[in-house]
Amino acid sequence: MKWCTVIKQISFSTWAVRIALIGMATGALYAFLSWNMVVADEQDNLITIYAYSDMLASEDFDDFTAETGIEVRVRHFEAIEEVTTKLVFTHDGGIDIVAPTDAMVEILVQKQLLRPLDAKRLPSIAELNPALLGRFYDPQNVYTYPFSWSPVGIGYDTRVVQTPREEIGWDLIWGRPDKKGIRSPAQLYGKGVDKVCLGEDPFELFFLILIHLYGAVDAEITPTRQRRIESYLKRQKAWVECYTNNLRYFLASGVSPAVVIPGAYMIQCMHEYPWADFVVPSVGSIMYVGNLGIPVSSKKIDTAHRVIEYLLSQKGARAVYDAHAFIPANTKACDELPPEVLKHPHLYPRDVNKRNIMTSHNLIPLQQMEDMWHAIIV
Repeated sequence: MKWCTVIKQISFSTWAVRIALIGMATGALYAFLSWNMVVADEQDNLITIYAYSDMLASEDFDDFTAETGIEVRVRHFEAIEEVTTKLVFTHDGGIDIVAPTDAMVEILVQKQLLRPLDAKRLPSIAELNPALLGRFYDPQNVYTYPFSWSPVGIGYDTRVVQTPREEIGWDLIWGRPDKKGIRSPAQLYGKGVDKVCLGEDPFELFFLILIHLYGAVDAEITPTRQRRIESYLKRQKAWVECYTNNLRYFLASGVSPAVVIPGAYMIQCMHEYPWADFVVPSVGSIMYVGNLGIPVSSKKIDTAHRVIEYLLSQKGARAVYDAHAFIPANTKACDELPPEVLKHPHLYPRDVNKRNIMTSHNLIPLQQMEDMWHAIIV
């Protein structure tokens, strides 16, 4: 009531003047910041990268900037829609490099948002892991090259899940179908495994359940299979603690003794918690591959190639690994990984093809994916 009384005592004209002044000041500030941003973006020694927050950061380029004088600014996105919207509606070259993962590349290429790279300016491509090259989304690596990757598997508490690592399958998460329905993880691995956690990404969930039920990430989802998958996952919710991106917390806190998680996150987790371990089930899994490309709108082609070359190089790849724990695409950088990672067959699978570790794809219609996700969650 006191505020209402005070406000009533202030004349309309006074408020109008204040609002006008605030509007003028805000407009002037916006114009000033916009002008400074344009000036900064036009500097040849400033490169802006769009990437996932857990794969790249501005601090990763401190040594590179000190050596070359090129400043690298990393901005973060959480979904492909953010990147395509920015690239479609930005015409001032504000984004110089994008770092999309696997299937996202195919979308950007189809929309003609990436320019071909000049391989002659990227000598470090000779050191890249051949298993990461020539993927479906860029079969000739015309537009992108990989700089880091990580398999998706199961992070688990060895104090609760005491099954030998190589004997653990996706049934630790999904359960195992039988004639009576589904046997839960607690029935298969012990009473302590009563709750598990999965990520919030429906694409990841459906690709992994396809591998679990049908043995292939590109298995066709017919109407019959869709009904089976929906029914299966609805029953599986009985032992799902939650769908979350804070997977390390739920494992470290002891809430869930098993979580679906990229190996990169587990490298960091296992360093802090010696009882934690990671496995990629023998039937196979998916992996996330971080790629680098130059948008067609970029005006700094030469400088952008220099930054990409740094990220592909042994030195740059190792700097990124030290900060984010994603496995380098550069094989020489991999030779420098810590022994506990280098010798771990699941954190760093040497042969992704032999282990049936696949990349996600865009073959499932988005509407079908959303319908399935809605049917399961609701």
